[in-house]
Amino acid sequence: MTRTRVRSNLAAAIAAGPARRAAERVTDDLADAARDAAPAAKVWMTTPGDNRPAHADAHGQAVPSNLPFRLKRQVYVRKGRGPGGKALNPAGGWKTIDGWDLAMRPRDPGLPDDQQLGCQCQAVDLPKAIAAGVHAEPVRVSGLRAQAKVRVVFPRVAESEYADQGGGWLAAAAYRVAAQARTRR
Repeated sequence: MTRTRVRSNLAAAIAAGPARRAAERVTDDLADAARDAAPAAKVWMTTPGDNRPAHADAHGQAVPSNLPFRLKRQVYVRKGRGPGGKALNPAGGWKTIDGWDLAMRPRDPGLPDDQQLGCQCQAVDLPKAIAAGVHAEPVRVSGLRAQAKVRVVFPRVAESEYADQGGGWLAAAAYRVAAQARTRR
């Protein structure tokens, strides 16, 4: 009669070895799929000399291409004094106020006239900017569990995942990789 003795830490050893390698493979595959599926980005470039503070504040704003830029709302305050004699706007001109105007691009037809007319700003495409922010983190083993994460670092990227226009790119990559991992077994 032969007796076999099972190590008490066998499950932890499996989690630390084969399970870690499997988790690393899936994590790397997911990071690659997310990079392939990530939308492009765009950045707002304000034309020098544009006297609208909303456009100046938007200069350099980088967003995923499936999201609108956020421009501060603005009003024109003429030069003058208020009822108490205090100067309202000594030089006169545009002032930002609470709230946002949303635009997919400069001169977007949905913008109010004060944001749209005479605008010479540009939206510059950044094709792989979001993909560059996709990172597979190291697998962590804790007891019987191997845990891995893929992180995407870019402004408003979570909002991009749930956007009406082309959202769900990261979830679709995860479903695709999960299906491939199931067929490999």
